[in-house]
Order: sequence, then C-alpha cells, then structure tokens
Amino acid sequence: MELEFEKVEIEGLDLKEVSCKTALSRSRLEADYALNPYQGCSHGCEYCYAPYVIRDERPWGTFLDVKRNIPKVVSQEAKTKKKGLVRIGSVTDPYQKAEREYKLTRRCLKQLSKNDFPVLIQTKSDLVKRDVDILKKMESDVGFTITSLDDDFRKTFEPNAPTVAERLSAIKELKEEGIPVWVFIGPLLPYENDGEDDLNRLKETLNSLDVEEIYLDKLNMRKGIWHKIRPLLRDDLEEDYRDIYFGDDDYFERKRGPYSEIGKLVF
Repeated sequence: MELEFEKVEIEGLDLKEVSCKTALSRSRLEADYALNPYQGCSHGCEYCYAPYVIRDERPWGTFLDVKRNIPKVVSQEAKTKKKGLVRIGSVTDPYQKAEREYKLTRRCLKQLSKNDFPVLIQTKSDLVKRDVDILKKMESDVGFTITSLDDDFRKTFEPNAPTVAERLSAIKELKEEGIPVWVFIGPLLPYENDGEDDLNRLKETLNSLDVEEIYLDKLNMRKGIWHKIRPLLRDDLEEDYRDIYFGDDDYFERKRGPYSEIGKLVF
C-alpha cells in the first residue's frame, strides 16, 4: 500500500514524500476522525486558512508533503479504532493534482470501506469522480466548495483549482450515481462574490443539479490573509474592508438575512 511509482513532479510545487505515524486523528468538525493524506496544497487559494491551522511557515500553495505510507497506517488503525465518521480533507484537499498519480486518497478509501467506516469528503476537485466505484459501496457523502459561478473570480482567488464548470460537472455525475452531495459556498468576500443576484444564480444552478444542502461562511480574516487578498481586491474596496474587518462596520450581521435565503450559515 506504499508508493509504487516514481516521484511526481508538479511545476511550481516543492513536493516531498514523507511518512506519517498516525492517520485517523480525532476531529472537532462534525466527524469522529479527520484524515489528510497530504499536507500543503497545489490549489493556491489566496484566502486559505489552513497554514494558520497547521502552523506551517512555508508559503502556502508552493509545497506539498505526500504521506506515502498513509494507506498502510489507515489499514492498521481502522482495525483497532472505534467505528466513526471520517472527514477526508479537513485541512487540505484530498483530490489535488498529486492525487491523480499517488492515489493516496483512493487507497485510504479502500481501507475505510473494507472496515465499514463512513466518510465525508470535502473538495474543490472533479477528480473525486474517479472514485465513484468505491464511494458507491460505502456510506459516503461529498461536499464541493464553490465560491462563485464567475470563473474570473476563481482565477483570481483560487488560481490553480479546478474550474467552476469542472466542479459542476462532477456534482452532476455524482448525483446521477446516487452519491449524496452538498455544497459549501465560502468564503464570502464582501462586494466580491456575495451579491444577491450572484448568490441566487448559484443557488438556482445547484438546485437544478438536485443539490439542496448548501452551507455558507464568511471570509475570516485570520493572521496573514489580509496582506494576501488586499492586492487582489478592486481598488475601491480597501477602505470598505478595513471598516468591516478592522473597524465597526457590522456588514455580516446585515447580510445574515440575504445569505440565509441561500443556505445554512456556519458563522
């Protein structure tokens, strides 16, 4: 269950193969366990909170640690740990570019399925379609993060992530295969991707794909994020953002009503 092929090279990414001692860690995110086959991410999302959770000082989006032995560790732990829901991708996307070759997420799914562990997956990638054969045989549901229907927004804030069209196509295919799908719209950036017309259009698109379970969250200005997104905002928005995040503008309280018309708020 360990790596069986040559090291993968991904342009612009410092990729290292590492070993892990544990795989299924206790989770506080509506699951019993968290599983992250990778540390780091090739999507390069400018708003990502993960580096501040794992406290990694390396520039986010430029590195990836591949836990080459994690399927073996999952196999061992699944035989001894109490059955529980496993959240895959709680910190970094389990279906980022390297997964196409390493197949660590797929191999972990096989072990979890064999031991009857249910899974909850969150991703931005259509690569999850590859593993439908396993997901259909186990208790599973898949969540897609979609921040906007506007692919220009995606190019700006999620430069290396799969396109919006690719994610919508994956949702359609998974739903057709009978796999439960939900969508996370977030983070919501004031005046960028949270306009009522845009959100309504996104909701209508998701409903047309038979997706009813929708969650929304605001942009949380964690340490280090402001200096990354500030250059990407429209010139006229900097003062508004300073008032919202560092002043006394209760913007998100005013937006709770409109947001709630789209889905369930998680803030």
